[in-house]
Amino acid sequence: MNKNLLILKGLNKDNFLKIHDIKEWDILDLKEFVKQFKSIRKTKYNHIVCGYQDLSDKNLQYPIQFFLLLLRANKKYFLDDQGIIKNISFLRFIFFDTPLFILEIIYNLLLILSSWLTLFIFNLLPQKRLFRFARNDKRSANSKTIVYLRTDNFRGLQEGGSFTHFRGVIKGFSELGYKIQYIGSGRIEVPNVDFPEVVIPYPKKINLPEIPEIYYNWRFIPKALKIIKKQKPLFIYQRHSIFNVCGAVLSQITGIPLILEYNGSEPWVRQKWGGLLIFKRLCYFMENFSLKRAKIITVVSKPMKEELIKRGLPEGKILVNYNGVDIEEFNPNIDGLKIKKKLNLEDKIIIGAVSTFGAWHGMPVLAQAIKPIVQQFQIPNSKFQIHFLFIGDGVQRPECERIIREAEMENYVTFTGTVSYTEIPKYLAACDILVSPHVPNPDGTPFFGSPTKLFEYMAMGKGIVASNLAQIGEVLKDRQTALLVSPGNIDSLFYGIIELIKDGDLRNTLGRNAREEVVKKYTWQQNVQNLLSFFKNS
Repeated sequence: MNKNLLILKGLNKDNFLKIHDIKEWDILDLKEFVKQFKSIRKTKYNHIVCGYQDLSDKNLQYPIQFFLLLLRANKKYFLDDQGIIKNISFLRFIFFDTPLFILEIIYNLLLILSSWLTLFIFNLLPQKRLFRFARNDKRSANSKTIVYLRTDNFRGLQEGGSFTHFRGVIKGFSELGYKIQYIGSGRIEVPNVDFPEVVIPYPKKINLPEIPEIYYNWRFIPKALKIIKKQKPLFIYQRHSIFNVCGAVLSQITGIPLILEYNGSEPWVRQKWGGLLIFKRLCYFMENFSLKRAKIITVVSKPMKEELIKRGLPEGKILVNYNGVDIEEFNPNIDGLKIKKKLNLEDKIIIGAVSTFGAWHGMPVLAQAIKPIVQQFQIPNSKFQIHFLFIGDGVQRPECERIIREAEMENYVTFTGTVSYTEIPKYLAACDILVSPHVPNPDGTPFFGSPTKLFEYMAMGKGIVASNLAQIGEVLKDRQTALLVSPGNIDSLFYGIIELIKDGDLRNTLGRNAREEVVKKYTWQQNVQNLLSFFKNS
């Protein structure tokens, strides 16, 4: 059998495996490839492929080429989701790619220095309008326009909690009569809501990480400034992103208030879960710059507020505003039968979890609980035929697949891969039990999340098994709206799921109560109304 290696750098693995036999390929994400590089050097491969979402994005291509040239293989090449192939050539690497990379490094150094200097000067200036034209702009306090900035480099991704939050907030503002002007790094659709979009894409010709995020500020600010001058919005709303000061600078230039949506310290998250952070001091400086210049900082949990207060931010400008749900989009009347038929699961009790497989989502814990749960019902004439549905994709999916494969549980589990956000309610409707197996932060810091899927589960009216962890344990009440289990504890999760499998009446009662609770307290319109009230009173 030919031995091949696939290194994932954004490539859709599911599409790749539709035309390749998984048994012939070792598949690693980039982080695992780096960890195992020494052992990989000892192996001779037929093909070594590094898979990108889009090969026009040069992110890390030069360093990856360098490492691949040190490996043994009959053929080495890059591949992207469009099927474009770029062969790796030693001569091209030496005489073309390397000189360009040296020039790029020189440019990057100049960019870092100029960014430091510019922000240092801004930091010395008072927090008020800086330029004369701004003083002549008479912004009405009754303006119904909001400029929404989305400045993270999401590379076409449209799934996950951050996008659910975006769509919910946009729809909430729209339902309350506000006009949204969106300016961001990519297009995002919101069902049944029309709003003007201006897309300012990230640069793609840069190899080194962090540089695109730093450069993006100076590409974004001049273009956004023209739009803001014309719109004269009530406020600028920005989802905080790493190395980004766009909202803060635009607010200081125009005098228009900035509301900063803060979902945790970006440099902290990058260091803990995203790997290396090269320009750490600059990253924290830029984050503090944005936080200090925001009129309001909106956070989704109490631990986030406490963290900001410890960093010296005034308590009075921080709003704790839990995530929410669209109760029309997610409701108990959605028919999940088509999904059950599609997956050939009509006669099964389905235990489902939707996830982007982040480190805090606890999906490996759920994967480890599957074998003992299945074994409980592997008896002759059992009336319970069960199946697990892992909805979504992400970095910890390979680990979950390995756990399930080694436990020989593949026949009891379906991985859907990435599912469109419009299809998520149908997949949840196909489930009988929904699981939120979140785990504490490994470094002992408080769990600061507000999982959007938690509120979606509640809105679906399904029986829920969830970790009794921070906000999850505040929103859900044990044996009233869910069964709460010990975070990260496989046995506790096992017993919770087993109880709901066996007790259909309890599932129905918990689901009905959860739906009533979420309708009463946690809709996106209520979320937005909280924000607007806080703004008017600040």
